[in-house]
Amino acid sequence: MPDDKKKTGKPDRDLVSANEPYEVAYIAKKHELPSTLVKKVIEQEGPSRKKVENYLDQMKKNRK
Repeated sequence: MPDDKKKTGKPDRDLVSANEPYEVAYIAKKHELPSTLVKKVIEQEGPSRKKVENYLDQMKKNRK
């Protein structure tokens, strides 16, 4: 379900939606990862931006 564009601010910035292509694309570009992988991580970890980004950071560290 898409975000309510009228509800913005900190609570909205703390969440990320796997159903919003621009949100997935932003995180994918930020972490230099494919959008499909980022979408799977969001679905696995939930909508918390902090959890998703921490997971992606750990994943990238383990690859090196």
